[in-house]
Parts: sequence; C-alpha cells; structure tokens
Amino acid sequence: MAHKCALIVDDSKTARRFLSQILERHQMRIETAGSAEEALEFLSGFRPDVIFMDHMMPGMDGFEAVRAIKNNPDTATIPIMMYTSKAGELYVSQARALGAVGVLPKQIKPVEVDELLQSLHLVPVSETAAVDDELPLGQVEIPEEDLATDAREEMQRALQETDWDDMHRWLEEMLRHHRRGMRSDVEETVTRLLDARFPEPGPAAEQEIGGRGRPSMTTFLVLALAGLAATFFWLHQESQQRWRDVAARNAELASTLEARRLAEAEDAAGIREYLDTERANLLRQYDDFLAALEWGVNQSAEYEPGEIPLGDARLEVLTGLLDRLREVGFSGVVSLQIHSGNFCLMPDQNGEWRPAPDTMPASACARIGGATTDDGFNPELQSVAFANFRADLEGPVQIEVEELGDSMPLIPYPSSSLGASAGEWNRAAASNNRVQVRLLPDTELPIGAWPAADLRQ
Repeated sequence: MAHKCALIVDDSKTARRFLSQILERHQMRIETAGSAEEALEFLSGFRPDVIFMDHMMPGMDGFEAVRAIKNNPDTATIPIMMYTSKAGELYVSQARALGAVGVLPKQIKPVEVDELLQSLHLVPVSETAAVDDELPLGQVEIPEEDLATDAREEMQRALQETDWDDMHRWLEEMLRHHRRGMRSDVEETVTRLLDARFPEPGPAAEQEIGGRGRPSMTTFLVLALAGLAATFFWLHQESQQRWRDVAARNAELASTLEARRLAEAEDAAGIREYLDTERANLLRQYDDFLAALEWGVNQSAEYEPGEIPLGDARLEVLTGLLDRLREVGFSGVVSLQIHSGNFCLMPDQNGEWRPAPDTMPASACARIGGATTDDGFNPELQSVAFANFRADLEGPVQIEVEELGDSMPLIPYPSSSLGASAGEWNRAAASNNRVQVRLLPDTELPIGAWPAADLRQ
C-alpha cells in the first residue's frame, strides 16, 4: 500500500520537525511549508492526504489559508487539522465553520495525532494502537541551530510589531523552547552521570546492594531539579529584561509615530487652508466669468419690431455661447427671456399699424402696444431652424424660453403728459424689445473640468 502524505504548514522549524517525527512513525511521507502562501503554491500541483495548519503565522494566517483551500474545488476535499495556543469554544467553532476537521493544542501529543489519523482512515487501527501515548523524553531530536533560528525570527517579529498580545505569545513560545531543550539536557546529563559512576551491577554485586549500594535516585533528581529551577529563574529574569527592552522600544516608536502624525496633521491643515483659498478664488473667477458672458451676449439682445425674437441671428449668437460654456464644463440652464416693447403706433394707408412719426407727440398715439398684432405680442417667437436646434440639443446644457411680454421694461418710458415725442417713446420701446440671456448653473463649480487660467481669458 502506498504511503500516505501529510503537509505541515508552520512558520516554526522546530514545530515542523516535532510534528514530522510523530507522523513519520506511521510511515507517512512528510511535506512542509513555512507559510500559508508557500502551502497554497505547493497545493497547486500536489494533493496531500491531510494538512496540519498552524493558526498564527506572518502574512496569511491559518484561518485565511483554510478558507482559500476550501474555496478551491481542487483542494476542498483535503482534511485540514488546525493547531494553536488559543483555547475556547469560539475559536474551535470558527475553525470548524471554515472547514477544519478539528483543532489540536499547540503542544501536540502523539496520541492525539494517532486518533486523528485513525478517524481519517489514514492508518490502520492496529498500527495506531501500537503507538505510545507520549514520545519518550529525548526521542525527538531538535538541532540547536533550529532553536536559535526560531528564537531570532520570533525576536525580530516581536520588535517589528507593536501588538502586546503578539509579544506575550512570543515570550511564551521562547520559554517553551527553552523548557523542552533544558528538560532533554537535564535528563541526558542525569542518565550519563548515573551510568558513569554506577555501572549496572553483575549477579554477585547485586547481592551486596544495601547501605553501601548506589545512591538514591531521589538525591540526583533533587540536584537536577535545583539546577533546573535556577536555570528557569535566570530565564525569567532574562525574559523580563527583554520584555522591558521591547516595551521601551515600542514606547519610543509610538512617540516617533505620534510626532510624525502631528506634523502630517499640521501639513494637512496648511494644505486644506491653501485649497480653500484657491477654491474661493476659483469660485469668484467662475462667477465673474459667467457674468461677463451674460453681459457680452446681452449687448445684442434687442430685436426689431416685427422681427422673430428667436430667429437665425439669435441662433448664431446662442451657438457661440454654448460652445464657450462647454469649454469650461458648464452644466445647467440657459434661460432666454423674451421682452416686448410698447410702441407708439399709427395706422398707415392700408390700415397696418406702424410706429408713429418721431415728431408727433406721444400723447397723440392712436395705439400703444406690440408692433405687429392687436394683442401686442409677436405670434412667432422662434424660427424653424431655432426650433430644430432646441429639439436636437443634448448634454448638460439645456435651453429654456420664457415670454414675459411688457411686464418688465428695462428702460422706463417717458411721460407723455410732459410733452414727450413719439420718437422718444419708441426709442424706449425698442430698448425694451429684447431677448435677455441668463446663465443658471446647476453646480457651484465644475472642479476639474477646466484649468483656473481659462477663466481669465
């Protein structure tokens, strides 16, 4: 039967080696990955029978890796066992919700791995029963350089991050590494001393074991434990000093970051003030620009008596106005207000109403009103070309036409009772016979549609 394959994903070389030696007892082929990203790259071309996933890793953590594996149809069926130093039903529920088959503690026991492999039918039941619950002390050999490398990596990670929970976890992991190494060293030292000083007795010597026999094992264990306690005390002091150094470093970094934040806030305030000033200037220029356009167009606002207010001549002026507005990104309404003058009229020989002679007194006018019709208004407000232009107009600029008649005269009429002539009256009426243009933007300022320099043209 082909050997099963397990993928171990952990950023700790020590943890990978420890778990690998547990799995190798079942004749399993072991593949390892130092990060979740490396594991996903491995899975793109290979399918292990089971994945052991650490929770806390730099970059993508275990939860994110499980989610990515389960979301991929090609890898979704691979069983994943997570292991972590965290505890609690909430964490277990989260892991299972993502698709993990279970959660093991960070200090993995061989019997727990055996039960898992049996439940997944990756090893026979008989083989699992033959494996001891615990590995004998000293059976798992972890090179000292691996421990030193892990310690350096975790020290650098702790100095780079300011998360206090991560520093607590780092210190706990450091102490666990030291405990495992010292426990193995103490056991090997005690065994070596006992074997060197008191070799195994022969059959004759066994009869003489009594008060003069080998010393009590308790004596050596007490001495070993005393040395272990002293070592742990030294480690505790060293860890406390490292903790204080890291805390001081973090305080210094926090102070530097706060000073930088205040400086950036001050710079941002200055930039906002500058932008507000520029915006106010731009708004003022924009308003002045629209006012100048209105004034220029309204210089040719008058139309002759009997002329169509919105004829071809007005269309030419309006087309030029719309082109200029589009250049500056104008969006809104161009309002055309049609005003009518009240002329001093006299009938001609054919009965048509015509402006009265200039020298005739205004009080002698036969009629005061529109120049062409009885009701005082021109029935044709726009030419066919102008109507077609309005119908085809699209985009952010719209044209509205409003007929106001003689309700809002721009030029006051002279008093006929004071002897004003018909010529004076009709000149005022001609000035009031006009198409007034008003620009009504629907946005305060089309920022970004045109440079501010265009407004000065």
